[in-house]
Amino acid sequence: MTQPARSKTRDGTGRLSLAAGPAFQRRFPIWPLALMALVGLVDQIDVGVLRGVLPFLQDEWGLSDTQVGLLPAAFVLVNAIATIPAGWVADHASRNRVIGWTLLSWSGLILLSAAAWNFGSMLVARSVMGIGQAVDDPASTSLLGDVYPGPMRAKVFAWTQVSFFLGSGIGLAFGGWVAATWSWPWAFVLVAPPSALVAIACFRLREPRRGEAELPADLTWEQVDALPRGPDKERSLSGEVGFREFLSIAATQLWAEVRMIFGIRTMRYVLIGVSALLFTVSGIAVWLPIYHERYSGLTAEQATALVGGVFGVGGLFGTFLGGWLSDRYADRLQGGRIVVVVYSAVLCAVLFMVSFAVQPVAIRVALQFFGVLAAAGAAPGLRAAMLDVTPPESRGVGASAFALCSAVLGPAAAPLVVGRLSDLTGSLVTAFYIVLPPVIVGLLLLLRARHTINDDAAKILNSIVEEQQLLARRHDEASVEEEP
Repeated sequence: MTQPARSKTRDGTGRLSLAAGPAFQRRFPIWPLALMALVGLVDQIDVGVLRGVLPFLQDEWGLSDTQVGLLPAAFVLVNAIATIPAGWVADHASRNRVIGWTLLSWSGLILLSAAAWNFGSMLVARSVMGIGQAVDDPASTSLLGDVYPGPMRAKVFAWTQVSFFLGSGIGLAFGGWVAATWSWPWAFVLVAPPSALVAIACFRLREPRRGEAELPADLTWEQVDALPRGPDKERSLSGEVGFREFLSIAATQLWAEVRMIFGIRTMRYVLIGVSALLFTVSGIAVWLPIYHERYSGLTAEQATALVGGVFGVGGLFGTFLGGWLSDRYADRLQGGRIVVVVYSAVLCAVLFMVSFAVQPVAIRVALQFFGVLAAAGAAPGLRAAMLDVTPPESRGVGASAFALCSAVLGPAAAPLVVGRLSDLTGSLVTAFYIVLPPVIVGLLLLLRARHTINDDAAKILNSIVEEQQLLARRHDEASVEEEP
């Protein structure tokens, strides 16, 4: 794969440029991408630790499969409730500060899980934790969408999305190892400090202007800085209005933006697709260590280490491959991003269904590894497609809608549904076979988006150009009036 060119700019920082396509005068900074990848990594490590200690909690507290499924579901349900207003905040506030303060809070809140003494207290602790990720995900997605242009977005999100699999794998394996070596509370204690360190770096990150990445490719950074800016949406959070007026403004604007987001044809298909993909990934990820403990003859420590490695390594390579394929075929096929996503996710579901039917553990694990690789390949294209059809000033809410659907029908519903079906049928494998086929149907519905994504993306690009031209004319007119 051709590597992006790197150069030095007036501020001495390394910057990335597109290897193909239009000649860019601007060079795109590496640091926002690296830092947002770190944000996603520490988030997912903190989430994945719970999956690593679940077998130990089940043994110590005598939990049913339904209760085990409810612990990750509680985290995601609270996350889903908070995510839409969090997206509005991301569209109206400085995103680097939103992310920084969220991570600082997160590093303290995770200690509540370490202090849990029974199922009820752990349920409350994980529910509170759900607020943190709801806030920083829309802000980081919106920020990256304003830093990097469309032709390179899937590769950009491959770097951040890989943190989902890598962080989940690290958290799961680390949690299982610490729980077996010392005790499960230490697993939560030891993952708290890295979040605080990443938060400090976020406060120093440059805040890009809204829609910056869609500006013409031949503009230099000096020309971008000189462009007139539109109305400042952060005014409503600046303290210039009273609290009751602020709530009224926020509710009105949030409702209008949500209606606009769900009115985009491609966005509706994308939300169906991400729900189906995350249902598959979450339903399998939470239960796979317990599956291997029951059906593959592994100990709890061996099962968590194995699954952590499968998700970490498979997710790492699959995400980069999927991001590259998504950008490569975005314009070569009609709805190329969508085609890559659908075929990858369907392949994941099929590989896992086959893996549950074979007896040799080595073959079973190999099939599951390639299933994770395929699922990871779908993720960058989905997030890039979402940003392609969402207006820059509403990308926080767009990312929240993306996160809401994926959360409710993914991590919230899937572990609980699989756990309940396992209790009812007496077989975890039967539960897997019941839930996977409907997921394939949802993914095939997503394929319809290949016929709408190019038109919807063109509308967004045209509106940005028209708005900037209008602002430039107003700026020129104001300059003429000020001349003596």
